[in-house]
Amino acid sequence: MNKKVCMLLHEFYPNDIRVSKEAKSLIISGFDIHMLCLGRKNEASSEVVNGIHVHRVAIAQTFFWRGIWDIVLAFSFSQPIFKRKLRQLQKKECFVAFHVHDLPLAKTAIQVAEEFSDVKTILDMHENYPEALKVWFQWKKNPVIRLKNKLFFGFDRWLKYERWACEKADHVVVVVDEMKERLQSIHNIKLEKLTVVTNTESADFLNQEHIKNIYERKEGDFILAYTGGVGPHRGVDVAVKALKHLDLPQIRLEITGTLSDDSRKWLTDLAKENGVENRVLINGYQPFHKFFSYMAYADVNLIPHNRNGHTDNTIPHKLFQGMMVAKPVLVSDAPPLKRIVEATEGGLIFEAGNDEDFAEKIRNLYENKVEYDRLGENGQKQTLEGDWNWETTVKSLVNLYNRL
Repeated sequence: MNKKVCMLLHEFYPNDIRVSKEAKSLIISGFDIHMLCLGRKNEASSEVVNGIHVHRVAIAQTFFWRGIWDIVLAFSFSQPIFKRKLRQLQKKECFVAFHVHDLPLAKTAIQVAEEFSDVKTILDMHENYPEALKVWFQWKKNPVIRLKNKLFFGFDRWLKYERWACEKADHVVVVVDEMKERLQSIHNIKLEKLTVVTNTESADFLNQEHIKNIYERKEGDFILAYTGGVGPHRGVDVAVKALKHLDLPQIRLEITGTLSDDSRKWLTDLAKENGVENRVLINGYQPFHKFFSYMAYADVNLIPHNRNGHTDNTIPHKLFQGMMVAKPVLVSDAPPLKRIVEATEGGLIFEAGNDEDFAEKIRNLYENKVEYDRLGENGQKQTLEGDWNWETTVKSLVNLYNRL
């Protein structure tokens, strides 16, 4: 049986957690995984990484050229260099499937697959891409970037492309039930063509280095941790503003993750405007191996997503990671977040965008130790012993590939 699969990723690798977990699980299940992705300077054009045969395309080694090639792709929704390389690989390896991660390379994979009679295209939609484009660039100030995004990354163009890609792909993988229902509702994609593989975490997440002094703690400190990428849709601004409603100086917010200069300035100014600049620390980019400790040694892990078409149809890994380290999570009422936290009883839910409600929920966690401990224990139990873990989730992906 042919069990060779080529994944397409319009990013660098290693980089994306979901991509790594899916590839690892398929390898364990007996599949031979190749990866066609972008390449950084000084990276090998071809090598084996984590058991994956990685093939890199060197077209985005500077910010300028990444922008140029993004425009080329967005203009026709097809990437010519990826297409040529994928065609070469298919002739050599005879893949049974192209597993394309997210919309940018969907058309490229579908077009090459149509040239061969024995290869399927699996479209793995990490998020609601057309809606995400609306919010990703809200804090961008550069007029050239804003013009580029307006011309080539408009919602209507990408929504139409999303419909085309879902119709043409042999199967579509999504991360939450809400996205599955959305595609069925607005694009009339048949439910049997859709499989949910959510962003749960594996139990071995806990087997990482513990950096116990990751935070500079004083006795009585209560640390709210936001970890991950920072952008307009993440709701971090709500967490900043909420501090002014908490007359408890020992409660502070630490923001750890990649953010642009525009985002940093926005949050810094916001903290000053609300008189909480001494209680907001922006750690910025940190090495990946530290993120476990930033979550494990916080008091509450935050996912304060604003409500929009993007956040209402996706779920971040850090929800399950935050629960797995036995700390309560505080999430907004974006439907996937609300549904899962209610099901696991692993945290509290606040009204998205409402900084007063956010503050009230934090006060409850701070003042009620019994409830705090109960929520933390529930989250860890559900992610380790229940069904909210990668070991359970990945079965639907493996079953999909075995049916090929």
